[in-house]
Amino acid sequence: MPQTPLDPPLDVEWRKVDAEVFSDHTVLHPPNRLKDRATQLVGPRDRGEAEAIHRAERALGMLSQEFGSWMDTEIERLETARKALSEQPSLEAVDGLYRVAHDLRGQAATLGYPLAGEIAEGLCVFIERLEGAPPPQPLVDRHVESIRAIVRQEVHGRDDPLGAMLTRRLAQLRDQYAAAGQTA
Repeated sequence: MPQTPLDPPLDVEWRKVDAEVFSDHTVLHPPNRLKDRATQLVGPRDRGEAEAIHRAERALGMLSQEFGSWMDTEIERLETARKALSEQPSLEAVDGLYRVAHDLRGQAATLGYPLAGEIAEGLCVFIERLEGAPPPQPLVDRHVESIRAIVRQEVHGRDDPLGAMLTRRLAQLRDQYAAAGQTA
């Protein structure tokens, strides 16, 4: 087949590709050189980077003294959203409760309460599955009370037996409500 001026020169090494020719099309299999281009060996960290990490860890340590008050603020927001839902079950109240639980889900581990985050996550997932219908108030109450208890008892690890049992029991309650099809 004669070469046209628009065809790339076939003698250039980087342009050679494997090809499968069929009657109506050609499949090109170019070499994957991404790994060659993306792989970069990282040497030992320089002193400046290690110092920056050390300063960040110190700052986080100083901030961690305020985590308790931040968590108390988040729990109060959750309590307010729960109360709003119990007084007037509406789409707006469900959305408010979801947003607060979602925030708590994301912040709890950073604030030192990973089990509280898992409980908030369970509540979020349950609310999502209801697709706008109000969740059963007793289930919401158990979740909020459990998060409050975990913070009050300062349960900071996932290995706490009482906290882990509480988290499992709430998961069972969510499953029971979901199986029964109860939404209010």
